[in-house]
Amino acid sequence: MNVNIQKLNGLWHLIVGSCQIRTPFLEAQDRALVVAYARRVYPGARIFERD
Repeated sequence: MNVNIQKLNGLWHLIVGSCQIRTPFLEAQDRALVVAYARRVYPGARIFERD
């Protein structure tokens, strides 16, 4: 499974397939928090980061 992390409308979003999932993290927060969150929610997924 592939998970893309992207900033959109002031929040970080996870994009899984065709689903866009809003995270509780603001755009100003550290990307490492979002990556850790994505790894916890989707264990074993490949994480891709986009700006």
